[in-house]
Amino acid sequence: MQRFIIFACKELGIDRLRGELHIDLKRNLEEESFGLCWGDRRISEIQIATKQWGSPVSREDKLKTLAHELTHAYQYFTGHLIAGETDDYASTWLGERIPYTPEDETQTPWELEASDYEERIYQAWLNRK
Repeated sequence: MQRFIIFACKELGIDRLRGELHIDLKRNLEEESFGLCWGDRRISEIQIATKQWGSPVSREDKLKTLAHELTHAYQYFTGHLIAGETDDYASTWLGERIPYTPEDETQTPWELEASDYEERIYQAWLNRK
């Protein structure tokens, strides 16, 4: 996994940015998530689940989740994504305030970008020489 993290950081350009990155494997995450990421321009924290609903998370899903969450770390480090800190949890994406609605969370621009990069990075990893 460490080699994949280094690979993904290079693919995303995180290796050229300032910031502190922490990645932890956790047995279970809240709401049975595969991964979580939060941060700002200085620090980003990532947690990856090793189990979901009592079953082990596959290596493929862990790697894709790492790529997804590392994309969020990149978004935080560059200031493209600023997490909402007000009562309504609205976040700022590329300077635009976007309200938080749980039912539309997967359709936010930062989630769509992370889903795209998760697949791109994983496929690049599989196809590397």
